[in-house]
Parts: sequence; structure tokens; C-alpha cells
Amino acid sequence: MLVMSYLGLETIRRGTSADCIKDIFTIVFPEAKMVADVTFGTGRFWKWDHSLKVIGFDIEPQVKDTIRADYRRVPLGSKSVDVLVFDPPFIWTPGLNRIIGTKRFFTGSEPVTADKRKWSKEEIVKPTSYQDLLAHTWIVMEQAKDIARQGVILKGQNLIDNKPLWWTYDVMKLGEELGYGRPYDMLLQHSTSHRMKDPRWKQQYHFRRAHCYYVCYKFV
Repeated sequence: MLVMSYLGLETIRRGTSADCIKDIFTIVFPEAKMVADVTFGTGRFWKWDHSLKVIGFDIEPQVKDTIRADYRRVPLGSKSVDVLVFDPPFIWTPGLNRIIGTKRFFTGSEPVTADKRKWSKEEIVKPTSYQDLLAHTWIVMEQAKDIARQGVILKGQNLIDNKPLWWTYDVMKLGEELGYGRPYDMLLQHSTSHRMKDPRWKQQYHFRRAHCYYVCYKFV
């Protein structure tokens, strides 16, 4: 086991997502060399000085060398990477019971098979519900057990839809069901960016969510 020096890193991080990922690989996965980011986007997690080999997957690649793939069917073999990273859409539309997604994410109930030759606009649909989000998280976590040698990082946020939707607790329940046990650690990112405000909002019954979570499971 690698002996770690004391760095004073804390559970609440005020900074960018790249800062958070850097802290996690420093503390939780210091010996990782190869990573699969299955919701790569523009690669903002990896905008820091590192020597990791990052394999990026996205349903609609936005940057060069990203592999087009549905995160529900990650095209990787068993124990092929050290860590798998999953950052699903979780911007919520209160009262409308749906996640504000982008066409980059598959969330329909029909699976995308490996023999698909083309990716049409009709196949790409917006996220629909919180239960879809949990179902997709479960699918990714199930794959991660086979694909990753060291562990998985799941980014998400507790949401509000008339009542709180406790994503962190639900993810931990999924972890128990899948044999993950409890998380190795968890990092909270405090957002310092401008908060969105809907002009229709006239009352407030819950605190605004100004933070998100990085739930870290370690397999070894």
C-alpha cells in the first residue's frame, strides 16, 4: 500500500470539477494509471496536470479522440481500466418531474445494442425521470464492477421536486445491492458559479442546492 503524506485536503472543495477529480485521485486512487470517463463531454474533469491515461466515451463526442458510446453499454473488457468515472445529467426542472438533459445522454427504456451502425437523432432522447437516473446509475455501477480494477467515481446531486430526492442515499443503497459495500470516501464540491433562478419561483420551502457530491467506491 502506498504511504501517503498529509496534505490537509478536506471533504468540502471550493473549486472546479477538475480540482475535485485531482483531489480524489490524490487521496483515493493515487496508484491509478488508466481511467474510463463514460460521460466525457468536453473533458473538463481532466484539465489539470496528470499522467493518467483517460479513455473518454460520450454518446455525442465533443472533442477529438472521444469514443462514441452509450454508457449503458461501455465497450471495455473485464478489468481493463483502474477507475471508471460517471457524471450523469442531474439538472432538475422542479414540478415537471424531469431532468433537463441534453441529447448527449440516452435515457430511453430501449437498450442500444452493440451492432448499431448509425446514431440517429431519434435514438437520442432527453432524460425523463429521477427513477431513470437511478436505473442508469445502477447499470453503470454493475458494469464498473467488471470493468474497473480499483474503483468508481459517481458524481451527482440531491434534488428537489416538491420534496427532496436524496440521490446520495439512493446511490449508497444501490451500492449495497450490488455488493459494493459502503463508499470509501465522498467529496462535496461547493459551487461558486452564478445560481440559476426561474422567474416563476415565488416561494421557497427548501434550501437551494449549491453543491454536488463525488461518491467514491474502492474495490481494492
